[in-house]
Amino acid sequence: MNNSKHLIYIYLLLFFGFLFHSFIANAQSAETVPKVPVLDSEWWRISEAPDLGSLNGPDPNRQDVVDHSFIQADDGTWQLWACIRGTKVGRLLYGWEGDSLEEGPWRPIGITARASEEYGEKIEPAEHIQAPHFLKLDGKYHMFYTSNGARLMTSDDGKNFQREIVNNGTNLLYERAGRDIMVMQDGDTYFAYSTVSQVSGDGWGKGSIIVRTSKNLRNWGDYTIVSEGGIAGNGVVSAESPFVLKIDGFYYLLRASSVTGKTYIYRSENPYNFGVNDDSKLITTLPIKAPEIIKHEGQYYISDLADMQGIKIARLKWEKEN
Repeated sequence: MNNSKHLIYIYLLLFFGFLFHSFIANAQSAETVPKVPVLDSEWWRISEAPDLGSLNGPDPNRQDVVDHSFIQADDGTWQLWACIRGTKVGRLLYGWEGDSLEEGPWRPIGITARASEEYGEKIEPAEHIQAPHFLKLDGKYHMFYTSNGARLMTSDDGKNFQREIVNNGTNLLYERAGRDIMVMQDGDTYFAYSTVSQVSGDGWGKGSIIVRTSKNLRNWGDYTIVSEGGIAGNGVVSAESPFVLKIDGFYYLLRASSVTGKTYIYRSENPYNFGVNDDSKLITTLPIKAPEIIKHEGQYYISDLADMQGIKIARLKWEKEN
């Protein structure tokens, strides 16, 4: 009798142990689901290259709409800011406003920011303000960009942005930021990804994507190289316009190349490592340049520089990997 009870006890332990491990395995698999992004519609244009009047550059064919970002303001309108290069004064930021991601063209709202000498931004030999990136945190709108380092503007309504004083009377977050900055929040940590282009004394060039992290958007750690080389190339414009997001337990890096005109997409369980001279984390490529990804009401959208004369948008879906 005692032996029978002992056996029943062992069987119960094994049974409940099996249920527990099955529950844990299912929970983990639900959290980490590898997916692949797929374009899910035709493209539609939402902005056109603006006429800057007296600030138009000398060559209209070299005045381009490049790195950009989106945010939905408090009044429900969508705001799009983009860097315009090749103007009479250098690079500046320009904005458009729309009522829906599903239709365009959006209304031009004019120049939204220029480099400021007062804040130590780059104005010589030409004005240089670049690659806006929006992020809404705790009800406040943040706009990150680069100009002599990584910098910050903030807004209460998502439309009117002012430089945020964070360091010695300036809005400088940190120096040596490279370019094409974007910031992702994951838990209690902020990840700032950007592009670094290096040229050696004998003319060899290399492009890398780096990340720095912070707990408070004020104090930032040292950089880590998260991606370079591989099939996307090694040159100075081979690792541009990084965009990182987290979906179902995985981190996805979109890395653009001006050499091939394509975007390379990597998937990793580690936001600090998408492959250095290693394509094992590469999952797909898209025939687009410098995209941003937007999620609105459950629908994903992706943007494209297209012909650099305005921004296009298409729907995006994420399919489970077979």
